[in-house]
Amino acid sequence: MWQRTKDLIRNAGHRAKVAVSAHDRVLPDFIIVGAQKAGTTSLHHYLQQHPLVLPPSSKEVHYFDYGYSRGENWYRGHFARTAEKLELETQLGAAVLTFEASPYYIYHPLAIERMAADLPGVRVIAMLRDPIDRTFSHYWHEKKKDQDDLSLAEAIAQEPERLAGEAEKIRQDPAYQSWAHQHFSYVDRSRYAPQVERLQTVLGAENVCLIKSEAFFADPETETERVFGFLELEPAHGIDYAPQNVGGYDDRIPADVRASLREIFAEDYARLRQIAGPQFDWFED
Repeated sequence: MWQRTKDLIRNAGHRAKVAVSAHDRVLPDFIIVGAQKAGTTSLHHYLQQHPLVLPPSSKEVHYFDYGYSRGENWYRGHFARTAEKLELETQLGAAVLTFEASPYYIYHPLAIERMAADLPGVRVIAMLRDPIDRTFSHYWHEKKKDQDDLSLAEAIAQEPERLAGEAEKIRQDPAYQSWAHQHFSYVDRSRYAPQVERLQTVLGAENVCLIKSEAFFADPETETERVFGFLELEPAHGIDYAPQNVGGYDDRIPADVRASLREIFAEDYARLRQIAGPQFDWFED
């Protein structure tokens, strides 16, 4: 019965995207904020299978980054109606949580502060993948879409010039959407320390759950159940833990590029381990 009710609510959410007003809809209780190419699609897929979790009408709503000018009613339109959520809670005898997952949030210059202002106490989940592998995967994601014609080495070399001033433009003009900041930030988006520090400072460390992507890929059930614990949910049975959105590309990073990236990330890596803990040990020999 609960699954049928969830399906009806989810389908209603899809139709709600065209609604003019959505003031009677709920806001999310938690958000997967990133990082891009770190397993967020799989985690979203696993979490939404929990009987007490309702997903949005689409995985990546992109409200707190470049959709903010559309207003809160537009954002609410992606989630269940309050009455529908209450009906499900009555049937199940427990609180039901809602969520979304937009991996650009963790890196966008304004998104986290907007979340803190609009969703006090919201809990967030951040997935952190080996920064070198994440950089490489991000590059091939853009390459496969014909959105970058540079070689990997050229893209890394030209990234500072491509990103110069873009974050400040976004801060000065909240309506400004930077293609380079979102798509060509291969290295900078893999500098996790300032992003994690910002999450913990702005939202409160107790509201931030950090997942090491490699641990998640190796044992998705254990790591997902850890997220359930963070959300104060009991583990759920029968979840399909098949990987989602698995990219296909030659993942052999040239040795010289890998060595260069390791040097680039060395300072950030050391800082991240101080902030997030020694389990983030990608560069250990």
